[in-house]
Amino acid sequence: MRHRTLIWALVLVAVAAIAALAAACSSGGAAASAEAAGGSVAATAAVATSPAPVTSPSPAASSELAGWSNRRLAAQLVFCSVPATNPLAGKKWARMGVGGIVILGAGARSGIGGDLAAVLRAAPNGIRPFIASDEEGGLVQRLRDVIYPLPSAHVQGAWSASKTRAAAEAYGKRMRKLNVAVDFAPVADLDIPGRFISRQQRAFSRDPGVVGTHVVAWVKGLRAARVLATVKHWPGHGWASDTHTGAARVPSLSVLRRYDMVPFEKAFEAGVPFVMVGHLRSKGLTGAETPASLSRSALTYLRGRAGEKTVIITDSLSMAATTKALGIKLPAAAVRALKAGADQALFATGDPGPVIDAVTAAIKSGRIPRAEAEAKVLRVLELKRKAGLAPVYQP
Repeated sequence: MRHRTLIWALVLVAVAAIAALAAACSSGGAAASAEAAGGSVAATAAVATSPAPVTSPSPAASSELAGWSNRRLAAQLVFCSVPATNPLAGKKWARMGVGGIVILGAGARSGIGGDLAAVLRAAPNGIRPFIASDEEGGLVQRLRDVIYPLPSAHVQGAWSASKTRAAAEAYGKRMRKLNVAVDFAPVADLDIPGRFISRQQRAFSRDPGVVGTHVVAWVKGLRAARVLATVKHWPGHGWASDTHTGAARVPSLSVLRRYDMVPFEKAFEAGVPFVMVGHLRSKGLTGAETPASLSRSALTYLRGRAGEKTVIITDSLSMAATTKALGIKLPAAAVRALKAGADQALFATGDPGPVIDAVTAAIKSGRIPRAEAEAKVLRVLELKRKAGLAPVYQP
């Protein structure tokens, strides 16, 4: 009996100990669960109340551009012009450190390559401007008299992709020999009968797939010739009137996504280095009275599609669809475009000095944050290095 009593006593003690331990574990587990839940709620609250991330220069920007003045940064964001008949006028602009110079008009002479070489040599610090030209073929071809005439995009649209690519490469090699490193082509707009682009035979086709095929062929052909292609006029100019003369509208974003933007998407997938933004208004993409070239919402959307390295350049801000339609002067239009998200502001008339002044002031005041200006300049410099227009940075 004593042994049984002792055994039962030991059993009861063990049961009590186990029960106590279980209670402690249960209490601790509940506390741990409560702590975890509290931590999760706190983390969620932190995410909900955290401010938007502040744009800051990358380490590369901080070191490479630290010694750059605001004016030097501003100049790289400006893309001005020279007449084909007098390219040496660009020497003055090159000395200002402008980011690029586009050749405009007809009448280019055989000595233009040597003249452009002199323009490039005039640039300070070994960072030379992009020299660009609109070489689409057909009506828009500045160097036709120096190189040779190209058929219009409308004609090229009936070619095979391989023929288009070969034509772009052959022509691009001739451009490069003339010191022209950027082609403001190909046109990725749709051919909409009766509209401005169609009347000029500047589109490959009405079919987005066909347009995309030829756009990519041009991009690849120019790349093989070491010429930087520019796909234009995003988000698609096919339905628009002539932006040289006034404001223009295109279909809503929902329509553009299904049709007009398709060729641009193909170009982005192919790694096109430049995209040119048209002065086009679109419901759901831009403000009611704001063209895409000056619209932060449009350019933010574009950046998400084109990628971080693609340089976004405006169509000429000298056009009536910006300055006249909005009642603003060219320097103000350039600042608005850069503030909205463009990397380079293009214009076709006048001295770039006042535009550089306005952009410099905007950077100094913070209207264009210096960090954003540096990010834009780094994109530009990266392309210039690929084109042999800027030295490799040595920290």
